[in-house]
Amino acid sequence: MKFLTVHSLAQNSSLAAREICARLYHHSRQAPSLLLVYFTQAHDGAILREALKHHFPTTRLLGCSSCGGVMTETGHHVRDGYGLAVAALYDEKGAFGVAGASGEQVDVRQLLRHAMHDCGRPGELPQLILFHASPGREEGLLAGMEAELGASVPVVGGSAADNNVSGEWQLCWDEAVSSDGIVLAVLYPDCQLAFQFHSGYMPAEFSGEITACEGREVLTIDHQPAAEVYARWCGRTHPWHVGPILSETTLNPLARQVGTLDGIPYYKLSHPEAVTPQGGLRLFTDVVQGERLLLMYSSQEGLLQRSLNAIRIEPAYGVDAELFPIGALIIFCAGCRLALGDMLCQFVEQSQARLGRIPFITPFTFGEQGRLPNGELAHGNLMVSSVIFLTS
Repeated sequence: MKFLTVHSLAQNSSLAAREICARLYHHSRQAPSLLLVYFTQAHDGAILREALKHHFPTTRLLGCSSCGGVMTETGHHVRDGYGLAVAALYDEKGAFGVAGASGEQVDVRQLLRHAMHDCGRPGELPQLILFHASPGREEGLLAGMEAELGASVPVVGGSAADNNVSGEWQLCWDEAVSSDGIVLAVLYPDCQLAFQFHSGYMPAEFSGEITACEGREVLTIDHQPAAEVYARWCGRTHPWHVGPILSETTLNPLARQVGTLDGIPYYKLSHPEAVTPQGGLRLFTDVVQGERLLLMYSSQEGLLQRSLNAIRIEPAYGVDAELFPIGALIIFCAGCRLALGDMLCQFVEQSQARLGRIPFITPFTFGEQGRLPNGELAHGNLMVSSVIFLTS
């Protein structure tokens, strides 16, 4: 198996796609088995999809839009709002199936069956499910995947993003593009895979019970208006104003404890998106009345170092010492990317120190999906979800 990445900064979707195809041909005359396509909202996903499928009609394709750029092993790629990067997987002995659908009533179980049939592996558990969805229904999609295949199949995912939560995100796959739906791939690669799902945060001293909520809006914590409680936990002397607070809350998200590993608790995070007129907090995850929310915290340096935990491949993390990495998909929260600012370049440098100079691709998403330490499939915010491809 071979894994490589190419990118384009062309400020025209047709030209960018042509540049990608030319650079892939430069590396290999063989058609890729799978293309992972990540791009900024300035690009037209329909044009990218059509051009790439025209050049590689037998190649399976999926992708989504990314917040503010795309990252690979060569750096962070965006110029005047335009950025496109593609990971190409070449694997004659493997199999890769893709399926997608638009709309609110998506049958994810049927999509999984379609993707498995698409690559000639009906009924065979894949080594990995990769999926991207429009923000809003990730928990339900994960539940459907688990109902169909169980929790033993690792899931790596990221919610499609734009630059300012305006709903201009895009999804694309072999047959179509959409701003509202899901695209997924089932992977049966001829190599080994290593997975991580990490947050870059630590628990603070404050916590409280959700005493009223509606969907993704927390109305009250300990019977008090949620926005007031959260402001107090953050040490603010004035309440939050009604409206978006996404950029102001990145270093102080909320979390729910999911379990413990060797006596140490682990969490899934929720990013407060906005203060609502009724004094509630709207999050990027579903919540349930009675759950306990904890305040989390981090710094730029802490966020960087703990995010790098998502690319550990030591034997202690279940990886055969005889294997070495050949490529990686690292799904990185858009909020964390914005919080890191210029320190993002250090992620590239330090990832190379840990993995070697292997190719990797990183979209910046509005929600991350993965498998937690005790096997739970989860959707969280401000997290890093990764899969590393390894061979002997």
